[in-house]
Amino acid sequence: MKRIKKRRKHFRISNPLGFSLFCAMCVLAVGLVVGVICLAVGYGQDAIAFIKAQLNGTPVSVQATLPPTAAPTDTPVPTESAIETPDIGTPVPATPTPPPIETPEPVETPAAEPTKDPNAPLYGFTIGLDPTRDGDSKYQDECAYNLEFAKQLKQYLESKGATVILTREDNEIEIGNSARAKIFKKANCDIALRLMCNHISSKYTGSYVQYLKKNKNYAKALIKAYTEATGIKKQAGKSGGIENKSDTVASECGCPCVLLVMGNWDNKTERSNLQDDAFRDRMIKGIYEALLGRLKK
Repeated sequence: MKRIKKRRKHFRISNPLGFSLFCAMCVLAVGLVVGVICLAVGYGQDAIAFIKAQLNGTPVSVQATLPPTAAPTDTPVPTESAIETPDIGTPVPATPTPPPIETPEPVETPAAEPTKDPNAPLYGFTIGLDPTRDGDSKYQDECAYNLEFAKQLKQYLESKGATVILTREDNEIEIGNSARAKIFKKANCDIALRLMCNHISSKYTGSYVQYLKKNKNYAKALIKAYTEATGIKKQAGKSGGIENKSDTVASECGCPCVLLVMGNWDNKTERSNLQDDAFRDRMIKGIYEALLGRLKK
């Protein structure tokens, strides 16, 4: 029987194309092995350097050798104008006009009356002052002066604690004597004083007080205090500077009331004195002393 011999199989490349493919595969394999080795060596060097730096205490930034990654592109966010822009052909709604803001009108707050000192000398007393003449008078200069002086006297008496009532507040008003008396009576005045200037020959000077019989003592006290404070003379022809004469205001006002003739307006020198500030201060002080004496009696 014939023995069958096993033949060894040998890899033979007899085809040129096959040989080329074989060589290409070998080169690719060798390149792949070399690349892996180089990459491993690179990472190893970085690791060795990092370990040495840690041992030496020197901070080392390790850069990855990985290929750079492209920065992410932000997705554009639509702007407000783009969102609110309507499609073509869509009507744009009209912006409503806000209603006008109404500004409230300022309300005037009445001024609070100053608190009066209960220890003031005239506290608790009500005094009436009547600046004589009015808008119907032919003596307009004197009419204005009487009111101006009455307001100054009022301010001073109020500083002494009194409540002061004026029969008129301007120079245009026309008011009769009975109406003036009613003002004093309604206010329940404790005492009243009428103020005026004389219109006689310019050669005359001086002051005096007109009174009703029941108010004679008040008249005497007033002319005395007034002439002593101002230095003005008592008018000639008046007995002691007082004159008994009927007076509607004095008879109807319901309180002691006299009329003080402060001086002669037609006398140039005396008019100048009446308009002098220092002289008027003395006039006010004299009247105050007379009123205080009568009210405290």
